[in-house]
Amino acid sequence: MRGLYRLIVRIFAVVLISTAMLLSFLTITEYRPDDLETVEVVNNVTPSVKLNEPLRFMTFNIGYAGLGATEDFVMDGGEKGRPDSLNVVESFLAGILNVMTEEQAIDFYLMQEVDLNARRSYYVNQVERIQERLGDSYSSVFALNFKATFVPFPVSLTDYIGPVESGLQTLSRFDVNEAERHQFPGSFSWPLRIANLKRAMLVTTYEIEDSERVLIVVNLHMSAYDDGGMRSQEMAYLREFIQSEYDNGNYVVVGGDFNHLFPNTTEVFPLDEILKGYWNVEEMENNYFGEDFVLGFDPTLPTCRLLHQPFVPSDPNFMYDPNDPETQFYVIDGFLVSKNVQIELVYTVDQGFEYSDHNPVVIEVILLED
Repeated sequence: MRGLYRLIVRIFAVVLISTAMLLSFLTITEYRPDDLETVEVVNNVTPSVKLNEPLRFMTFNIGYAGLGATEDFVMDGGEKGRPDSLNVVESFLAGILNVMTEEQAIDFYLMQEVDLNARRSYYVNQVERIQERLGDSYSSVFALNFKATFVPFPVSLTDYIGPVESGLQTLSRFDVNEAERHQFPGSFSWPLRIANLKRAMLVTTYEIEDSERVLIVVNLHMSAYDDGGMRSQEMAYLREFIQSEYDNGNYVVVGGDFNHLFPNTTEVFPLDEILKGYWNVEEMENNYFGEDFVLGFDPTLPTCRLLHQPFVPSDPNFMYDPNDPETQFYVIDGFLVSKNVQIELVYTVDQGFEYSDHNPVVIEVILLED
């Protein structure tokens, strides 16, 4: 009995020491970005933005090509930390690239959850692959919002997330005058912070032909899995930033995964009772951002699904049923524009969550001349 007791004590000591060493290592190597960083522009192109001409934007959270219809995710109540194979990632990525290029005349792509180098996506450089697919007519800008030496979650010998380098990618047909990464305020407490996302905005600036004003494009992916406090801080930061740019006379287009429910969309896609607590944050409304800004979104189709289980409808004529107890849909992706930017149309591209847990959203706008 005494020998068994000693063995248990030794095992416990080894686990405790190993955990302490891992936490120390992750703390030392924690990604600590500056509040404001300049970002490199790859393959910058020459055309300039023009007033009174249509501009099309697509925002698309691609879920690192690992969260298509056959997948679930442990943080949403599922079981998995990554897809089962490289072939799964390659298949999803091929579908994502097709969805992107099948939409006509897209001038700006605002992409989220794009992996640069990550175990969860089998180290496929998605930043490079997207840039290669779109070709030399697009510039590319990338900013990290998730960099971790090792993510020890979920607890598994094979399914853990591991090393991650991932972030936001903006591609455009126009000359990028400036590109900056803006760190959002707020963070998780230690030790959750050390292997978690560092949420940010990727801000690109474009000169406008025959105008002293500029176009400010904001690509963002706001916080999830918090109690709402971090998202509130991020919203306040965004509001102050875009108001300042508009007050300076500039045009502003914000697009991305807000992780906030767009107004009145729960009337179309009701929330499960359990999830109402998670989404107990102020919904986005135009008056939150003030009279100088307008939201652009499509309330008729969901932009995101819950990843508690795979999503493979058996009915070939499947339509989104908001009352189906096996599913949960949200509208959390879209746009926000200053009032000197006229929205011509906005729609969600229904890819049926086949390649990602998000559907892309497209908006067409015109920069109005005074």
